[in-house]
Amino acid sequence: MKPSLTHRALAALLSYPQAELIAHAEELRDLFAADTRLGKAEQASLGALLAHLQATDLLELQGEYVDTFDRGRAASLNLFEHVHGDSRERGQAMVDLLAMYEAHQLELAVADLPDYLPVYLEYVSFLDAAAARAQLLEVEHLLERIGATLTHRSSPYAAVFEALLRLSGERQAQKRLKRAAGGAVEEDRTPEAIDAAWVDEPVDFLGACTPQSGKQEQIISFERRTA
Repeated sequence: MKPSLTHRALAALLSYPQAELIAHAEELRDLFAADTRLGKAEQASLGALLAHLQATDLLELQGEYVDTFDRGRAASLNLFEHVHGDSRERGQAMVDLLAMYEAHQLELAVADLPDYLPVYLEYVSFLDAAAARAQLLEVEHLLERIGATLTHRSSPYAAVFEALLRLSGERQAQKRLKRAAGGAVEEDRTPEAIDAAWVDEPVDFLGACTPQSGKQEQIISFERRTA
């Protein structure tokens, strides 16, 4: 099956900025403009993000990326941090997710964790349209949570989460993130907030320990975590 280029492009935008990505910014702009699943608002936001990447020094972009996604957990791109925190259940969930990737003949790069959102989007890109949408729906509440945090911070990276929500079937993705950002968005980039961000609690994953085999799509249960 031909991979979905839009999902792969969004994964690239959420990865650590490199010169190669910026060099292909215009191609990405054309790709998003040609995808009729994205609305005008999402295309405009993605265009603004690409313009920001093109206009900013690479070292500054890399520092901005670290400050956005790696300081605190509110905008972490490791999905299980929003589900399991640092609890022991996260380890088994990683194993199960990795097995699901391997069932689709996808080999994970050594440096990446299975729950890293760009990795998950690469996996989604190889699914058919219905299965891809179902997998995005499974993490929809996490996409909204991260996207609302980024919208609250006025980060251009919020555009990627608007697009992902739109691809999951949300017709008013941009308005949804703005409404969520207008509510109680918890910032956790201070050392004290990071220490208190997560409380261990059991969370079910996949409903079973053993992932399914073969071509049948498996639903991932990323459940909401409460403090």
